[in-house]
Amino acid sequence: ERCVETIAKTRNERIDLSRIPFDDKRTFDTIKRADTTGVFQIESRAQMGSLRRTVPKDLDDLTIQVALVRPGPIVGGAVNTYIERRQAQLANPEFEIPFLHPSLREPLKETLGTIVFQDQVIEVARAFAGFTAGEAESLRRAMSRKRSQEAMDDHRQQFVEGAHASNPDVNEEVIERVWSMVAGFAGFGFPKAHGAAFGLLAYQSTWLRVHYFPEFLCSLLNEQPMGFYPPDSLIH
Repeated sequence: ERCVETIAKTRNERIDLSRIPFDDKRTFDTIKRADTTGVFQIESRAQMGSLRRTVPKDLDDLTIQVALVRPGPIVGGAVNTYIERRQAQLANPEFEIPFLHPSLREPLKETLGTIVFQDQVIEVARAFAGFTAGEAESLRRAMSRKRSQEAMDDHRQQFVEGAHASNPDVNEEVIERVWSMVAGFAGFGFPKAHGAAFGLLAYQSTWLRVHYFPEFLCSLLNEQPMGFYPPDSLIH
């Protein structure tokens, strides 16, 4: 917001961030090479390292990227698996995504067979373990409680029994691997809508950084540390 106002003041241009091009090559090239210092959500070392390997090409990829480096996907084992499969897919568009079970294809195809979004926990519970919508929502709520691990453990037995009932041929190892993906989200994971909103803001921030760098840098400095400088310290 401060950057947009600064651009209006210094260049007499009114930027509407909802109407900028969302396929700007310079912006995505900057994101791909992780030249993102000062950019919302994708400036940490972990995000930068991941960006260079996943090379996001559109907002859908960026939605996954900002949600990927979170405790839920990390504990659930999604990060390295997603990156390896993403690189394989980039190298070979015909790459076949390996799913732990055929029932997981629909809920997890977007994220290459891994759980990256909290919403996918609900979808996996229903598709793989036969949960009702209410039971799956109860599982999702358990992940958001302060003592979520205990609450998650309460759902484990129902998940295992439901998986056996829904898939008579599935073995214990597969069930345990799927459950570990789900249980990892007790740590913290983004809903997809949250990832999409943050991904959009990351793109808009990068777009401003690329096309209006002096104003972006000035605005960034004016917000340090996180907007708590008194007004008379602002740079003009």
